[in-house]
Amino acid sequence: MFKNLFRRGQADAAGDDSQEITILAPVDGEVVPLEDVEDPMFSQKMLGDGLAVRPTSDTIVAPVSGTLTQIFPTGHAAGITTRQGIEVLIHVGIDTVELKGEGFTKLVEQGAQVEAGTPLIRLDLDKLGKTAKSLVTPVIITNMDKVEQLTRSTDQSVDAATSWLLKIVPQKK
Repeated sequence: MFKNLFRRGQADAAGDDSQEITILAPVDGEVVPLEDVEDPMFSQKMLGDGLAVRPTSDTIVAPVSGTLTQIFPTGHAAGITTRQGIEVLIHVGIDTVELKGEGFTKLVEQGAQVEAGTPLIRLDLDKLGKTAKSLVTPVIITNMDKVEQLTRSTDQSVDAATSWLLKIVPQKK
């Protein structure tokens, strides 16, 4: 479902592909192992590998610089492709697509070049707290075949655009 969201070739291929990529927290909150996310698509790593964050703030920011290759019309998920071709999916909550955009405000348009820390989505935490099954936000690398090494943060809590969540070493070409 999500693995083919990203249009190949949009990311700038310039630069050293073996350089480590730091993926920052997209929102303030508590770190949750992917295996503990209450959705098998994420917990069984069907879409890729990563970590999740239980939000304590209302703004989802770009966890990495790159091209915003996907932002869902409902505002519940976004995908960024780094210049090295690593695809990062930020999926706000569990089954939140069913809310049809209620509680989400998109702050950027698909195709935009974003820097780590760029605000992407504003959350209405009051509304979502009453209607969403869960706001746990998985941050997934959807093309793990391009990853040589993945390191997960061991922090219990993170700050958006400040704390690192994942470190990636891309496969050498």
